Amino acid sequence: MSIRERMRETSWQVGVAVVAAVLAVVGCALAGLSPWLPPVVALLGYVLAKPFAGLVYVAIVATTSLGLWAAGVEHVFGAAFGGREYLLDQSTVLVVLVHCTVAAVAVLRGGQRPGRGRLVAGGVVCAVLLLGLAVGMAHHGVVQSLLGVRYVVFPLLLLGLVAAQPARDRLRFATVLAWLLVANGVAALLEVMLGPGRLAAWGLDHGRAIRYIDGNFRAPGLTDFNADLGMLAGAYLLGYVGLWLDPASRPRQRAWHAGAIAAGLCLALSTSRSGAVLLAGGVIAAVVLNRGGGAARRRRARFLGLGVLALVAVGFVTVGATGANSLFQRFDVWADLLRHDLPWWGRGVGAVGAASNSRFAHGEQVFVDNYYVSLALQFGPIVALATVVLIGVLLVRLARDTATRPAAVVPVAALAGLAASFLVLEAWEYDGAMLCLAAFVVATTVSSAPVAGPTDVPAEEA
Repeated sequence: MSIRERMRETSWQVGVAVVAAVLAVVGCALAGLSPWLPPVVALLGYVLAKPFAGLVYVAIVATTSLGLWAAGVEHVFGAAFGGREYLLDQSTVLVVLVHCTVAAVAVLRGGQRPGRGRLVAGGVVCAVLLLGLAVGMAHHGVVQSLLGVRYVVFPLLLLGLVAAQPARDRLRFATVLAWLLVANGVAALLEVMLGPGRLAAWGLDHGRAIRYIDGNFRAPGLTDFNADLGMLAGAYLLGYVGLWLDPASRPRQRAWHAGAIAAGLCLALSTSRSGAVLLAGGVIAAVVLNRGGGAARRRRARFLGLGVLALVAVGFVTVGATGANSLFQRFDVWADLLRHDLPWWGRGVGAVGAASNSRFAHGEQVFVDNYYVSLALQFGPIVALATVVLIGVLLVRLARDTATRPAAVVPVAALAGLAASFLVLEAWEYDGAMLCLAAFVVATTVSSAPVAGPTDVPAEEA
C-alpha cells in the first residue's frame, strides 16, 4: 500500500470517528445523558484496549491528580457519570485489572505454569486476604473492606502490569515517568514562588493540598498533597540512583536525568521526611549489601550514596525543613492504637489507612503512618511479624544475587527503601511511588546492556 493510499484510509477512519462522536454526543443530549459521556467512554475504551496507553493513563492519574482537578478533567469525568468525580481514580483500578487479567491468560495459554512454591505462597496470601476481608466486612462493611483489599493488592498488580510490557515499552514508560516528575517539579517551584496564600485564594486548596506543617509550606506539586509528592520523588530518585550502582544499567536517556533533577527539587520543596527515609534507607542498604563488581567499584558506589544523602540533607536545610515534631508525634499515635485490645486476627482489612478515609467508610478515619502497625491492626500482629521476616529473607537473597547479577542491586534498594519508609508512613498505599519503583525494578530485567532510550535501536533491528 502506497503512502497516499494509507493517508486516504487514515483520513476515512478519522472522518468516521468524528461523525460517530458527534452523533453520540447528540444522542446523549436527546436522551438526557451528559454530552461528556461519549468522549470519556471512548477514552476508557482506548486505554482498556491498549496496554501501554493504559499504563500511561494510570501513571498520569496517579501522579497528577491535583493538576487534573485544577484543569477540570476530574469534573468532566464526574459529569459524564452523574457527578461521581471519584470514578476517575477508580477507573485506574479497572484498567490495571483488565490488562493484568489479559496478561495472565496469555501466560497460561503460552504453557507457562507457576512453580509449586509460588502456588503455595499465593495460596497463603489469598487465605490471609480472605480472612481479613471476612473480619473487615463484619466490622466496617463490604465496600470499605473491598477498598482495603484494593490498597493491599494494587501495588503488586502495578508491578505485574509494568513487567508484562515489551522491553521497549518498559523503557518508554520510564521516560514518561521522568517527564511527569519534571511537570511536578515545575508545578512545585511555581507553588513556592506564588505562596500558599495566593494558591488558596485561587481555590487550589483541594483536599487540604495547601498546608503548613512544623511552620513550613509543603508544596504538593501536581499530586494530592506533599507526602504524595515526596514519596513519588523519593521513589524515582531511589530507582535512578540504584541504576547507577550497576555499570551495565546506568541510564543514558537525557529525560531520565531531567527527571532525577526534578525529583530532587520535588523532594526538597515537599519537605517530605517519608520520601527522604525511602531514599536514604534504600541507598544505604544498596551500597552496603551490594556484592557486585570489585572493591574499587563498591567504594565508588559508597561515595555516590553518601553524596546523594548529603544533597538531600542540604536541600532540607535550605528550605528550613529540619523540625521533627510531626515525626515524633507519631510514636504517641502508634502506642495509643496498639494499647487497646487487638485480637490476633486483627480488625479486618480496610480498618485503617486510605480505605478508612474513603467516602464509603464507616467509622473513624485512621492513618497510623506506619505500615507495620497498619498490617497489625488490619490482619493481626502475626501477619505483621511475618511481613518483617519475609522482607529480611528477600533482602538476604537479593544481596547474594548481586554477586552474580549486579542489576539485582536495584530490587535491593527498592525493597530496603520500602522497608524503611514503612516505619514512618503507609508507603504501600502511594500508587505513584509504587509505580516508579516497579518501573525501575523491571527496567533492570530488559537486558544486561546499558539502559538506552526508546529511540535507541540495535543495529540488527534497524
